[in-house]
Amino acid sequence: MFRFVSLRHTSAILLAGLLIVFAALPGYAQDPGSASTINGEPIPQSEFLMRVRFVRWQYLGELEKFYELTGGNLGLAPQYVSNLITNLQNPVVLGDAVLTQMEEERLLWQEGQKLGLTPTAEDAAAQENAFFSLWTNVSVNELVMNPLAQQFIAEWYAEAIAISGLTADDIRYIFATEALRNRLYAYIAASVPTEELAVHTRHILCAFDPAPAAGEAPSPEVRVAAEGCIRAAQARLQAGESFEAVAGDLSADTASAANGGDVGWTILSYLVESYATVARDAELNTVAGPIETGYGLHLLEVLERGMQPLDEEQLAESQSGYFSLWLNALRDQATIERSATWGDGLPDQPGLDTLDPKIQQAVTQFMAN
Repeated sequence: MFRFVSLRHTSAILLAGLLIVFAALPGYAQDPGSASTINGEPIPQSEFLMRVRFVRWQYLGELEKFYELTGGNLGLAPQYVSNLITNLQNPVVLGDAVLTQMEEERLLWQEGQKLGLTPTAEDAAAQENAFFSLWTNVSVNELVMNPLAQQFIAEWYAEAIAISGLTADDIRYIFATEALRNRLYAYIAASVPTEELAVHTRHILCAFDPAPAAGEAPSPEVRVAAEGCIRAAQARLQAGESFEAVAGDLSADTASAANGGDVGWTILSYLVESYATVARDAELNTVAGPIETGYGLHLLEVLERGMQPLDEEQLAESQSGYFSLWLNALRDQATIERSATWGDGLPDQPGLDTLDPKIQQAVTQFMAN
């Protein structure tokens, strides 16, 4: 396994992951069979299998680098490490994820061509330079003149080519695909509203206790208890007690209960759907409900409602959400036909057994915990 020059921070690992998922590698001779066809455009089986080997190599590199950065403590990021190991151990799971991403990439190129947003050679080169700048801790402007950085880049390409079967041009096309995604993201993000409807609400939460697992309904006993709490709250409000007093006594949302149930202003799209629907439509200063969410049953009062400008973080989240919705719609409208034999010949190498023995031991210990 290759050795990396020391990194500035672990975001380089994440960028490597982006390269994996954004890679689109055309230019192969057409196979007798295709792994999948997207709006009539095939993904040859050989291209798919080479991509899987490339991804496996990248995942192993990420494990190795994370081991070095953490002094061997893989437990510092358990979900991240677990995902890498699980994918490396399950060729079908990894293969499905890789093919799904390749299908999406074909859709992005098709849409980029329709919109006239395909990246330039300069765009792709900029992505490549940014990637290797992070991995080598050498600024983009100094990358070409730095001999250690150039040695790293040459070794990185050589090993990627040897293990995956890709060519240097195929791999450079990865950077073009990332540049394409960035262009499409900017195009969609530009249409995202910079303000959204917000509501100032207060509520009384009668929680489902114990809380049901995600996606599951509460037990009858738990529901009966929550309904009893709601009836008690409604009776006290109808008897003339203030919302603040009842929320302070009964609401399971202790943070807002300390403020009389007031949760302040919230962008509507940040709220659970059932709560958001009532918060959008309810008459102001009138108690509505009960409303059921995964947390329990709520009595809700909308104090104010109005448009609110998004701050930088909120706008970024909104843009990301819009882009995800756009991608989902693109896929839903596409004709995607997977071959029944797409999983034939899925590689299980390179595998965990190619790691340094000390890293293999750390992986074994991590899995045992």
